[in-house]
Amino acid sequence: MTYWIWEKRLGIISLFESMTEEGVVIVDVRDLSDVEKSVEKVMNKINIVTSLLCTGERVAVRCIAGMNRSCGIALGVMCYMVKKGDLEETWEYNYEKLKSKVGRAMITPQFERTVKAALHKLDGRYK
Repeated sequence: MTYWIWEKRLGIISLFESMTEEGVVIVDVRDLSDVEKSVEKVMNKINIVTSLLCTGERVAVRCIAGMNRSCGIALGVMCYMVKKGDLEETWEYNYEKLKSKVGRAMITPQFERTVKAALHKLDGRYK
């Protein structure tokens, strides 16, 4: 089952829920750590998902449990694509939106810092 968090274009799935609708591109983030410190790796995943969405693809981000890494990358994509408001408003608003769709979402503080650092490198708004 895909948890659609953004207009049935961006979703979250766990490894155990990998059955998704036909035509959905799965971006696997299991190669990232739950406490990932590589800003470059996270930036790469955000860029991949963003590029796919910008070409009209529907994308599901997948990790093992669908709680931290997939949610963190999806949240980074949402913040990067929206590009409005300040950090607190944009990050918090999108995180609440994500949690309302994926109740199990629980991004670790370390992964959150890494995603925000990646966003800062991408567009200068986040630190």
